[in-house]
Amino acid sequence: MRTTFSFLMLLFFCQTLLGQQRQLTPQQMWDNSVRITDYTYQVTKWDGDLVYFTGSNPTGRERIFVQVDTKSGKSEVISEIPFAQSSLVANIKVDGLNPTYSPDSSYIAFTRDNDLYTLRLSDNKETRLTTDGSDVILNGYASWVYMEEILGRPSAYRAFWWSPDSKWIAFLRADDREVPLFTITDSPEQNGYVETVRYPKAGNPIPKVKTGIVSPEGGQVIWAKVGDNQEFYFALPYWRPDSKALWLQWSNRNQNHYKILETDIATGDVKQIYEEQQEAWIDIDHEPRIRFLESGKGFILTSDKSGWEHLYLHDMNGKLINPITQGNYTVLNVLRIDEKEKSVYFTCYKDNIGCEDFYKVSFDGKKLQRLSFGDYTHRITLSPNGKYFVTTYSNVATPPKVALYTTMGKFVCQVQDTKNEHFEMYERPNVEFITIKSKDNKFDLPMRIIMPLNKEPEKVYPVALSVYGGPGSISVRGGWADVFGGIPHQYAQEGLIQVTVDHRGSGHNGKIGQTTMYRNLGYWEIEDYTRCVEWLVENRQANPQIILIYGFSYGGYITSYALTYGADTFTHGIAGGSVTDWMLYDATYSERFMDTPQENPNGYAKSAVLPYAEKLQGKLLLTHGLRDENVHIQNTWQLVNLLQEHNKEFELMIYPESRHGYRGKKSIHSRVNDIRFIYKHLLDKTLPTELLNAFEPRR
Repeated sequence: MRTTFSFLMLLFFCQTLLGQQRQLTPQQMWDNSVRITDYTYQVTKWDGDLVYFTGSNPTGRERIFVQVDTKSGKSEVISEIPFAQSSLVANIKVDGLNPTYSPDSSYIAFTRDNDLYTLRLSDNKETRLTTDGSDVILNGYASWVYMEEILGRPSAYRAFWWSPDSKWIAFLRADDREVPLFTITDSPEQNGYVETVRYPKAGNPIPKVKTGIVSPEGGQVIWAKVGDNQEFYFALPYWRPDSKALWLQWSNRNQNHYKILETDIATGDVKQIYEEQQEAWIDIDHEPRIRFLESGKGFILTSDKSGWEHLYLHDMNGKLINPITQGNYTVLNVLRIDEKEKSVYFTCYKDNIGCEDFYKVSFDGKKLQRLSFGDYTHRITLSPNGKYFVTTYSNVATPPKVALYTTMGKFVCQVQDTKNEHFEMYERPNVEFITIKSKDNKFDLPMRIIMPLNKEPEKVYPVALSVYGGPGSISVRGGWADVFGGIPHQYAQEGLIQVTVDHRGSGHNGKIGQTTMYRNLGYWEIEDYTRCVEWLVENRQANPQIILIYGFSYGGYITSYALTYGADTFTHGIAGGSVTDWMLYDATYSERFMDTPQENPNGYAKSAVLPYAEKLQGKLLLTHGLRDENVHIQNTWQLVNLLQEHNKEFELMIYPESRHGYRGKKSIHSRVNDIRFIYKHLLDKTLPTELLNAFEPRR
């Protein structure tokens, strides 16, 4: 028996070496019982010379903890990670929104009915700091468009900020009285559902804003003297580290003129620290933009005014000392500013398109040094003392590895290689990461391609092109893509070419690429996506008669635009939550890239899907959430109306009680519906029962 077993094992490994790999069974495809890579360890805590990681066993069902000594490189599995007791004040419930402790934990600030309050913890005294809050006057609570496009969704509408010394609160006051009211309806139960929101569409009045400064004990509010009853934006404010002044980020409505204004907390007087103007736009939602030096002698500003995102050193009066980084690459994140050695540690896209690297540079812009290595993309975690870093690195051919290095470039140890014993045993789809030149030869367009398994030399295959496409966004990265098992593997077995692609206005090509889209959304995206399709037909056996493009939100816009304006190339589309006319989307986002409709009427007309509805000739599936408060369903309704007027065939799936992005069972239904569309129209097959059953337990 032992001899027979040994022979069979030898035969199996010989077959594996000869490339005769196993295929996943339908059950294995969906029950996650076979993995070719383990779950990647995550840094959980640094503690002196020790760094702790959290991971899981191969099934993902049990957590494991790993301790690594940075001095010796020795690692060991431990039973739990030791955590120090938290010094935070106990969680105290308040009757209000966004409760936020002061830095010294003496107060909690919060909003109630659009007024700002504090709770003093020493005696539970509640103080009302503003008194004019209403449905249209918002103190410390963000107007919808500020939450969505400037402060960001993680703010949860919070628009107040403690000073470092806990003696002051800065807050945004928004006057929404002139902002149009948009009505959202739905049809649950007997009497239906109605919701209203102050939502400024392109060209509409925007919220009029003021910034106030007030003591947590109440008293007079000091208003920054920037100008009342004017249309402009305030981005996230910054308290000076000494708490003696508040720095406001101001932008005009067109978002191409930007200032930093220092506000005197005693008088509200402002003085200009910095000013920048660009021909196109300045991203007022970009954060963090300002990083103060701990010495109080200056700050580092992030700007893309050169055509690429870079760092600039200024003194506290705003005078430029020198650029810290320069060149045709994008700075991503600043991980450490070391004033003692006068250097900055940061990540960037520099050496390989789509691959994140780790660099160090001196304050004067000299001694630029790459700390990461190889043709990989790196996810970096830097130690608090700046002496060590953990990198999780990979590329399309190499599953993630986790390693510990010193910032002097010395290798300490490898913590994990996620490739496991199944990696060579099973057949897996091939993933390529390539770049091609745009048709005008000006830009590199990155693509990630998953080719069909067992493709035949003389056969052509349908294409599924996944897009998002918003200015500055990135969909294609050069790291490992786990396409073993699940939908990508299933599609590869069925003979589908799966592609993710970025255009010239993505984050890969800096602001230089993005500005080509200015006042002209849609055009260059379709030009570049069309170029990619042509390349696939010429080089990867793509069937030009079956080209699917699909996406959600901005990706839904691009999909709808491709199936109408770009109908000569794109034959199938799945468009979810789509903008169909930038006149119907919010002013802050639309006007950032398009100016107002009054200033750019031709651009709005050309960038809209609606004027091209009569060109639809392929198969289009439209989906939308009935309560979508971000991209209103009127976008899809107006497109549906025109498609009907032109007697066009299309498919429509509406999700009641759903917002911008479907949740729970609606999400599962949407995914299955998309898969069914692909099987029917691209693969000319019935949806396999085992695939449908894979979603059944969660339906």
